[in-house]
Amino acid sequence: MPFADLDGSRIYYEQHGNPDGDHVVFVHGAGGNSLSWWQQLPVFGERYRCTVYDARGWGRSLALGEHDRGAFGRDLAGFLEHLDIDRAHVIAQSMGGRAVAGLLRLAPERARSLVLCGTNAGATNDRVRELQAALRVERGDGGLRAHALAPHFPEAHPGRALLYHQIRRLNPPREANVLGPPPANYRGSTHQMLIDSGLPITFVVGEHDRITSPELIRESHSLVPGADLLEMAGAGHSTYFEQPEVFNDYVLAFLARAEERERESAT
Repeated sequence: MPFADLDGSRIYYEQHGNPDGDHVVFVHGAGGNSLSWWQQLPVFGERYRCTVYDARGWGRSLALGEHDRGAFGRDLAGFLEHLDIDRAHVIAQSMGGRAVAGLLRLAPERARSLVLCGTNAGATNDRVRELQAALRVERGDGGLRAHALAPHFPEAHPGRALLYHQIRRLNPPREANVLGPPPANYRGSTHQMLIDSGLPITFVVGEHDRITSPELIRESHSLVPGADLLEMAGAGHSTYFEQPEVFNDYVLAFLARAEERERESAT
């Protein structure tokens, strides 16, 4: 099995699809791992060289050193260097937004475009913080797990709902507070970094998402002029899993537009 030995982690990964295609890297959320993208790989793989991996402490990857909030970004930057991927379209779900924020700090030249699904990648202001606090109160003690899918999804698609949670259960117990919120007095934001990257960026959020609600993502989107936004009707937090056909069509079209913009800029 392929592993990338990085500073402080041993990362499991797989590569699929067109060996001569441009690179797309998928970054999973806290409720998933590299297996989560099974509905994307056959479709994106027709054109792209697709890479999936387990974050340190998830799936088959190991955390060998300190697992602080910055580890996700350090691992993504080091992982792309390890695989000699100069530039890649990055598709990040939920927790994967932390890796994106770190990548933009450490190696922004390796990103070609950003698809931010159920995450604002740290683009925040006081209104976003208010909405995040309200969502935590609304969810109560049930945690994030109970809100990973739209409320109606398990009844409508019991087999896929079961599979979603079976994939999640493959993850080992994680260290306490790895995914905790930033300090209460933190007022930083990544929105200027996203703007300064000059990258094509799109936000994707489900209508019924109660982890990163549409209102929250709309506010974060407003902080990044020029970014695209898709609000997916009927979906919850895991848009890529719940409505893969809609997700795949939208993201493939977004990547095509990003590449066309590149070609126009080069002429």
